[in-house]
Amino acid sequence: MSAFVSQLESLVVPGTAESYASRISQVKARIGNTPMAHLDTVNGNRIHAKLEHLNPFSGSVKDRAAAYMLTGPLERGEIDPLEEKVWIEASSGNLGIAYGRIGAYLGIETYIMVPSVTDEETLEILKESVSHYMVTPGGYCPRGERDGAIKMVADLWMDDPKKYEFRDQYRSRDNIRAHVETTGPEFWNQTGGKITHLVLAPGTGGTIIGSARYLKSRNPDVKIIAVQPQKDHQIQGVRNFEESMKSIIFKDNEEIIDGWARVSDKEAFQAMERLWREGYHVGSSSGLNYAAALKVAKDEEDAVIATLFPAQSRGKANATA
Repeated sequence: MSAFVSQLESLVVPGTAESYASRISQVKARIGNTPMAHLDTVNGNRIHAKLEHLNPFSGSVKDRAAAYMLTGPLERGEIDPLEEKVWIEASSGNLGIAYGRIGAYLGIETYIMVPSVTDEETLEILKESVSHYMVTPGGYCPRGERDGAIKMVADLWMDDPKKYEFRDQYRSRDNIRAHVETTGPEFWNQTGGKITHLVLAPGTGGTIIGSARYLKSRNPDVKIIAVQPQKDHQIQGVRNFEESMKSIIFKDNEEIIDGWARVSDKEAFQAMERLWREGYHVGSSSGLNYAAALKVAKDEEDAVIATLFPAQSRGKANATA
């Protein structure tokens, strides 16, 4: 047994009677394994969606990335769990919420930077979920408000790297690993290995890249379709790459993408309303993915198309992904 694994089993999370190893195991056992729903059959093509809004910490797919980004460095011995560092991250909502709640469960202090365009409801939930948060001043980054939070976290970390721990969801290999090890296998197993198309809108890109890596390893013919929202869109957690930068993990793996589907805000919100009528209380990012899957289905034959609903809705508004 390596020294750091032994340490995790012997050290107790502050304020609890449990070891770090026990708490990490519990976190990983609780995330993922979300159900898959059959939504439609279009021209003989079946459309399925994983219900990621049922994840327990943030009500979103971001539970997966947050769990791996927080536990991975501890498991590999890169971070001493008793070292008094503040873990900082940039988020438009759900990653920050998951980071804060899972961090608290592991005795980790968190500090989340959010873009100035973040809605008030999300900010209220963040206040209750994280140790600290800050709204990035408008205009902090010339590339746009969503990139301002990323720049501020990087600036803060560079000013005092001994105080802050910055894993960076836009660069983190643990972000990808979460989906290689959990989401991808779930897509495969829940479709009985029959999946032909994966249709997802990237934010950081961790979900689509990680899932695609696993699916392509099982069947190289599975088509990976990335969803692009319109410019100046009103859907949090996803990016139009003509106006926002691509993450490092997406740029480094973009060759795995086989095609793109463009969806307008109108189409995304109409699809979300339809999902609400069918009993799925999800947000606009789910409508975006569903609308794209419907478009793909119209041009295929005998396809099994899978997507996911990234997050629960907050007051039927923009649920973040």
